Amino acid sequence: MQAMDVETVPGRAATTPVVRLDGVRKNFRRADGSLAAAVDGVSLEVAPAEILVLLGPSGCGKTTLLRSIAGLEPPDEGLVEIAGRAVFDAARGLDLPPERRGLSMMFQSYALWPHMSVFDNVAYPLRGRRGGRIPKDEVASRVGQALALVGIAELARQYPGEMSGGQQQRVALARALVAGDGLILFDEPLSNVDAKVRERLRVELLAMQRRIGFAAVYVTHDQTEAMELATRIAVMRAGRVEQLGPPREIYDRPATRYVAGFVGIANEIAGEVAEADGDRAVLRTPYGPLTGIAGPGLAEGAAGVAIWRPEHGRMSEREPECPNRWRARRRISMFAGPHIEHHLDAGDVACRLWSDGSDAGGDDVWLSVAQDRLLVLPA
Repeated sequence: MQAMDVETVPGRAATTPVVRLDGVRKNFRRADGSLAAAVDGVSLEVAPAEILVLLGPSGCGKTTLLRSIAGLEPPDEGLVEIAGRAVFDAARGLDLPPERRGLSMMFQSYALWPHMSVFDNVAYPLRGRRGGRIPKDEVASRVGQALALVGIAELARQYPGEMSGGQQQRVALARALVAGDGLILFDEPLSNVDAKVRERLRVELLAMQRRIGFAAVYVTHDQTEAMELATRIAVMRAGRVEQLGPPREIYDRPATRYVAGFVGIANEIAGEVAEADGDRAVLRTPYGPLTGIAGPGLAEGAAGVAIWRPEHGRMSEREPECPNRWRARRRISMFAGPHIEHHLDAGDVACRLWSDGSDAGGDDVWLSVAQDRLLVLPA
């Protein structure tokens, strides 16, 4: 199907989303001929200067969604807009190629040309751009600025094979920045470097994004990476967005049991919903009633689960006054640097608790969780 010219959507204000998806769906055909939805009707927006992280396990659809935005994977249904312009519209047969979408992309493999110098790799998007040749002195200036931004200006004449993984990552980032499109797509760009370098590059990437102000859609399966980089996180599951929100909201107020279990460590106690009144819920459990914050979709009499994070629990030898308390036995304690990690059993339920070590004592203990730190969700 022949691509149509890009069209500007009329009536959009200055706050037009950098990316807008409406009902994007992409199906793949299995070996038996049946269809599987890799992306299942996703609608979301990316604001200017925002880093939206697509987070989820392998096979959840996050990379397919990113490739649909880039123009590398045409969806079967839906609409994709970039800076207020339709670049894909299944209803109208509109599907612009990647080079006409006004974005840059940084791949997991970096995709650097091994026979080109760093300078030439970074200059490649400018030299290959449609709409008139950019003067050599302007190319040199923009490449120099991009290399200086990522801290490798002195490596301009080196080749990728002469550089470390971290340095190659910076070259790829400089190439994405030099085009000046205002939107960069990242496909797990830090997964090929070791943990220490990855940690440093996350800090540098976020600092550069704050300084330059580009918008980004960033794919990762690394929860720490998502928490540290994101303005908002879209947690994906089976092609759908399970929850979309700021990192703290995703962590402290997960909307579903899946999100709670995937993002961070979640302790769970199963039971039956005894009360669900506004923001408060009571769960009937083998350890007595547990009161906490009511999650969405609770129904009295239905199965539920009480969820709490390891840092929110308390352990003591004496029975606490907290209403949410039950007996447990400490199985093992491990030094983890910033905290001590305790593994405990409460009957058939295992849990983890972090403390500063001041609660050391015997192995038979009381566990307690404050009501505003315990979340009750549908099972």
